[in-house]
Amino acid sequence: MSLSRWLRNYLYIPLGGNRFGPLLTYRNLILTMLIGGLWHGASWNFVIWGGYHGTILAAERLFGINREEEPATHLRPARTLLTFLLVSIGWVFFRARTLGDSLLTLHRMFVFEKGAFLLEHRHLAFIAITLVLAIWEEKRQVLARLGAAPVWVHAVGVAFVLAAIEVFGVTDQSIPFVYFQF
Repeated sequence: MSLSRWLRNYLYIPLGGNRFGPLLTYRNLILTMLIGGLWHGASWNFVIWGGYHGTILAAERLFGINREEEPATHLRPARTLLTFLLVSIGWVFFRARTLGDSLLTLHRMFVFEKGAFLLEHRHLAFIAITLVLAIWEEKRQVLARLGAAPVWVHAVGVAFVLAAIEVFGVTDQSIPFVYFQF
């Protein structure tokens, strides 16, 4: 059983789920995510991470944003960018060691100060390649057609992914598995 399913079955639904009106639904979403944050660790970062995600879920319900409805083509890039921004902010709290580190990271993300430019040329190349591939996939629906492709096409795709990880994923330090601390 996944954590998401456990949270839904044993917290969200017993709290009442969405059966007792919008205000209690928002409360239930926020409480469920707060508890999910505490499950990851007993620190303010995880409490904020859970509450933040619960608040985003509640806002999504409040404003009637439905993931299954196809947004207007001209709104899709803005919604994608907003989702990326909101999720990126949330992960700062999940990954940083302390609340102070989280706030410093957020400050550095949004307040541009003079100093060293941290992205190297390989990072910029990776970003450009990713953007080109995302636009290409959007126009050509490559992933939808890939499922019917021959096995050798899948093998070539895996080889390209592994090569990209080797070229762009090399760092000078070891990065431990995210759940190693638990």
